[in-house]
Amino acid sequence: MTSDLRRLALGTVLPAFTGTTAPAWLLDRLREGLAGVVLFGRNIVSPEQVAALVRQIRDVRPDAIVAIDEEGGDVTRIHHDRGSPYPGNRVLSEHGDLAATRAVGRGIGAELRDLGINYNLAPIGDYVTDPLSPLTTRSFGRGPRDNAEHAAAWVQGLQEAGVAACVKHYPGLGGSLLDSHLALGRVPASRAEFESGHLRTFVRAAEAGTASMMTAHVIVECLDTEAPTTLSGTVIGRLLRDEIGYDGVLISDALEMHGVLNHTGSLPAAAVGALRAGVDLLCLGAEQYEEATTAVVDAIVVAARSGALAIDRLHEAGRRVEAMARAYPGTPGVPGTSDTAAERAMGAAAAWGATATEGEVSIAGSGVHVVTFDDRTSIAAGPVPWGIGPELRAAGVEFRDLVLSPPINEDPDLSDVTPSDVVVAVVRDLPRHPASVEVFARLRAPRLVVVDMGYPGTEYPGAAGVIRTFGASRASSAAAVRALTEAGANLVG
Repeated sequence: MTSDLRRLALGTVLPAFTGTTAPAWLLDRLREGLAGVVLFGRNIVSPEQVAALVRQIRDVRPDAIVAIDEEGGDVTRIHHDRGSPYPGNRVLSEHGDLAATRAVGRGIGAELRDLGINYNLAPIGDYVTDPLSPLTTRSFGRGPRDNAEHAAAWVQGLQEAGVAACVKHYPGLGGSLLDSHLALGRVPASRAEFESGHLRTFVRAAEAGTASMMTAHVIVECLDTEAPTTLSGTVIGRLLRDEIGYDGVLISDALEMHGVLNHTGSLPAAAVGALRAGVDLLCLGAEQYEEATTAVVDAIVVAARSGALAIDRLHEAGRRVEAMARAYPGTPGVPGTSDTAAERAMGAAAAWGATATEGEVSIAGSGVHVVTFDDRTSIAAGPVPWGIGPELRAAGVEFRDLVLSPPINEDPDLSDVTPSDVVVAVVRDLPRHPASVEVFARLRAPRLVVVDMGYPGTEYPGAAGVIRTFGASRASSAAAVRALTEAGANLVG
């Protein structure tokens, strides 16, 4: 029999697991009161399989939270085998149509709801201004107001579809150049600068009614000089709860990330510290799965019994989590129930509308050699396919396909390129990969066209033409191929 205290502790935990069916330990914990689960690409084979998996979870806990990271753009779980059909955030901001942004959120939400998923750990609310940021095009960016308004529109669209949103990473991770998976970053901005550039998106998201927010494993020096937000009662309690007045669910970013783990020394200590600071739901993505979940729950129980963690704090967290589960109940998943053709079409139109070209980019009448610098720019995105190859083939273009895989340090073989040929270099966030920068600089071609699918701003003085898509989803790939192949497709950015 599960004690009341242990049930309270379980109700704050959202673990991951391995496999495409729910393991016995997970089902047992759900019966005992576990809040729910978070799904990753490793749990997904097909829509039908995911729907069956979610039904298995809901059979033992009908009100379970089933979460996923489905941002669209470069970060996708349900389309991890080929890439998302929806454009990412920077694309939507560049396009500038809030209705399209709302439609993309709504389309993604409908497709998740059809699988039985009721909680999406998206969208990114961080405001990024530096091409070296690990968040790159996951941020709406462009300007603080655009960032805030597009994030709010995306939230509204998603929640219209019946799926709870999660704006991340409160209070704003965009000013850090360190990846929280690997290290604890610091944001040195002044209070006025931080509020106007970064915090405003989270204030706007609260006004828009986002069901939840996710904490950042980062120290924002103007708010708390000592603790990362996930562990800061000042940034959570005083700022978010009291000053902003937000009473929705606050979930931690994954607690095995070094951005918080290096600060606390252990996963259980991070969990207790986050709850004490005011976090309501603990995201565990650690590979230990059952062991990590058990260790965290045991630590919470011990801390509550000793008085190191107030039991009232567990009740408060449970109240918020349960309220979100009631507001966004999971339903039996039936893949394909929703017709999202209109939302996908608006996303594709946004991808084309955002695409900008410089110089001459047409490949018509030339022999084509595609060199893809297959750098992985985001741990969060994982190994999702990207590039223009599938769309070029679908367009009937014959080309030589050269994919440079990390570590990239050897030049591609372009010995068979003739004077009438064109070399298309496909890159993403090139400045973040110094070795690739060196290889790119040595490219020699009669005519070079660059397809830049990453953060804007990199110049290519040796290229005859440049296409900028601001993202690497399938929608953006299709837009790039249209620019390469369609007569009169040159656009003004």
